[in-house]
Amino acid sequence: MSVTLDHLRRLVVSQSLFPPTTLKRALHRLQFVQADPIRAPARAQDLILRHRVKDYHAGDLERRYTKLGVEEDSSSITDSSRGNFRR
Repeated sequence: MSVTLDHLRRLVVSQSLFPPTTLKRALHRLQFVQADPIRAPARAQDLILRHRVKDYHAGDLERRYTKLGVEEDSSSITDSSRGNFRR
């Protein structure tokens, strides 16, 4: 079976866009989120998480990350139970 561009697109969307969930589950599923201190138009982590986390508001990751069991590694946030997932 040959893989088409349409198949690849559907796979990427199915793996990166998912129904809104909790912040911890979203981080676990995404494996890492790049933290961006520049707000143009908003911080990268807020743009990524706002459609994937129920009731997410800008700054929620920064306010809650010490209670989530995640770690900061350079400019990404990883699930500490799974290690560093940068590929």
